[in-house]
Amino acid sequence: MNKKVNKKMNKLKKMIVIFGVLSLALTSLVGCASDKNSEKSKSSLDKETIVVGMELKYPPFETKNKKGDPEGASVMLAKAFGEFAGKEIEIVDVPYPSLITSLETGKIDMIISSMTITPAREERVDFSISYTTSQLMMLVYKDSKVQSVDDLNSSDVVIASKTGTIGALWAKENAPNAIIKNVNEEASAVLEVAQGKADVFIYDPLSVIRHHENYPDTTRTILEPLPNTKGWGVAVRKGESELVEKLNEFINKAKEDGTYDEIREKYLKDKMEEFEEYDIDFFF
Repeated sequence: MNKKVNKKMNKLKKMIVIFGVLSLALTSLVGCASDKNSEKSKSSLDKETIVVGMELKYPPFETKNKKGDPEGASVMLAKAFGEFAGKEIEIVDVPYPSLITSLETGKIDMIISSMTITPAREERVDFSISYTTSQLMMLVYKDSKVQSVDDLNSSDVVIASKTGTIGALWAKENAPNAIIKNVNEEASAVLEVAQGKADVFIYDPLSVIRHHENYPDTTRTILEPLPNTKGWGVAVRKGESELVEKLNEFINKAKEDGTYDEIREKYLKDKMEEFEEYDIDFFF
């Protein structure tokens, strides 16, 4: 009788120990998840380092130097904001189509990547005021029938665009009858036009001019602004109103205190001269 009782007691003790271990493990997991959620929900201005995402493939705004370090007008702008806000700035290279998802999931705190403010994007993120007045223009295959924006919304027009960019979004919304060919790389979209496989590539004038200069024999430009959007803005997570206010204060100040002048002088001087040649107002 005593042996049976002892066996039952030993089994009960083992079960209690196992239950205790499992409870401890579960508590630890819940605690870790809580810490992560707390970190994710923490205001970016409460952090010592603000992580800025940008795709470093768009000189002279977002690119890398010979050492592989981030460089360009957007990088300089981000670092100037860090000085203004008293924060360290970390630049992270993120593929353009993944930028908003990375922001939403807390992998980055801000996007400064030549991102145009659009209603569709405003449903997912909050934007600062625009820090440029960007315009969409067209790189066109030399023999294409496209002569103006009025020719785009046609079933026999092929529009090449980089996935996730404002050019792709504009084409989808404004030329639904056209054939829209989305590709992951800007250079590939341009090549489609240069080789006559697409009629048009829609992008900002800086890129359109540069790509035409690379393919002068097979492309032409239509440098008339398409009816489009609000300019480039800094994107932050929904609800970061304090950060948006800080950014707006910085942008307004930077336009007056010489910060913009320094950025233009260092990275955009030759581009400004190109715009003058084409009689286009510079957008930064």
